[in-house]
Amino acid sequence: MDPITHGFSGILISRTGFYQRWGRAASITFVAGALIPDIDHFTLRLAGPVAYLKYHRGFTHSIIGIIPLALIIAFIVPMFFKQIRGKADYLTFAGMSALGIGTHIFLDIITSYGTQVFFPFDTSRYSLDLVFIIDPYFSLIFILPPLLWIFMKDRAKMIAFTAIILIAAYLTMAYVFKGIAVHRAEKEAAGMSINPSRVEAVPLPFSPFKWSVFVEDKDKFYQMNVDILRDKISKEAFDKVSAQDDIIKKAETLEVVKIYRWFARFPVITAVELGDDYVIEYYDIRFNSMPPRKPFLLKVVLNKNGSFKEGELSFHSIKP
Repeated sequence: MDPITHGFSGILISRTGFYQRWGRAASITFVAGALIPDIDHFTLRLAGPVAYLKYHRGFTHSIIGIIPLALIIAFIVPMFFKQIRGKADYLTFAGMSALGIGTHIFLDIITSYGTQVFFPFDTSRYSLDLVFIIDPYFSLIFILPPLLWIFMKDRAKMIAFTAIILIAAYLTMAYVFKGIAVHRAEKEAAGMSINPSRVEAVPLPFSPFKWSVFVEDKDKFYQMNVDILRDKISKEAFDKVSAQDDIIKKAETLEVVKIYRWFARFPVITAVELGDDYVIEYYDIRFNSMPPRKPFLLKVVLNKNGSFKEGELSFHSIKP
């Protein structure tokens, strides 16, 4: 989820009774908790794209990571609010911090990127695929309450709980629409005589009514973009692997490719002979939502003997 929504989630949760008891210190504690897991976004960017791919939404987004992060916030925030000492102890602030961090983790799980909730014991990326990483309608539920509090300060708690109910309702609606999109895609696949081994749906940008449904058979991925309101489906087919199987087998031995294959859910692989080299591209079509933008595109270059020459992992590549 985007940082603005994360930040406002901390404000929203704090107004369910915590702010009313401990004031601004509670709000700052919750906002810090709601934002701090994404500290790995900045540190891993400095470490390089491969480290980012492997560890983002790892330790700082895990259940076990909640503990040290919450303890750090609980130590720092009260230092700036001496007047509340004696009114709230260290564990109270640690608990508020943990709740803020847990809210961040939940808001990331509902997107389709994948979150390593049980890191380091389980490095699987879990996702509910309910909301696109930027959803203005969903974010508005978090942003609107603070605006209402300006005019209705005495009803802040009621407004906060109402917003939480609306959030639950929105996610329920997204779950229902996702099921409708999958059903329509399965019906379309049956009409095309496709025998799917897997069918999954991820949300498309900016609307809960638009979904990408990925249908997999033995040789292909089919991306079916379903517009529920317009009852419209657009289709695109991708070969899982292009020609040059031998050179791809050599690319698969590279550590960066192994990491990418672990990360990707719908990897499409192409190999092109270019002069004395082979250029192999790996692209997870889960991110094929805003063409020609192709985030998370991995490109490796091998020579004719299959030796690695160079590689590039692009977060925001654009194809002309």
